[in-house]
Amino acid sequence: MGNKIKEAQKNSGTHINAESPPNYNAMCPIFSLERIQPGNFCFSNLETDDKAAFADSIFKRRTLTWEKVQREDRHKLGSEKISKKSIKATIPTFITEDEQNFLALRFNGHKAMVGYKVNNIFYVLWFDPKFKLYDHS
Repeated sequence: MGNKIKEAQKNSGTHINAESPPNYNAMCPIFSLERIQPGNFCFSNLETDDKAAFADSIFKRRTLTWEKVQREDRHKLGSEKISKKSIKATIPTFITEDEQNFLALRFNGHKAMVGYKVNNIFYVLWFDPKFKLYDHS
């Protein structure tokens, strides 16, 4: 009897399961700080209250899906596309030429963090507390 159970378990994974690719927009954002750029728009230059507001902003988004983030007001928990050519900082060399837009998400009032999304991960590149990274009109 024991051999039959082991044999059934052994063979149970042999069927091909054609799963759909994951829908990353139906997932909650994961925030990564590993690619923040040094200089004027770096996390280390933020005031203490902005650092706290950043933590609070990602905490508020922890249960939102990317679909919900895209539907939210861009000046609240939503996002906004920012043209790559409007960025006044040096674009990192790992950003490919085919990438034309970045995303801005607000972290303290209208102050923005700017980065890009891969799957459900948002890589923060810059913080813009003084509204000098791109034209905010």
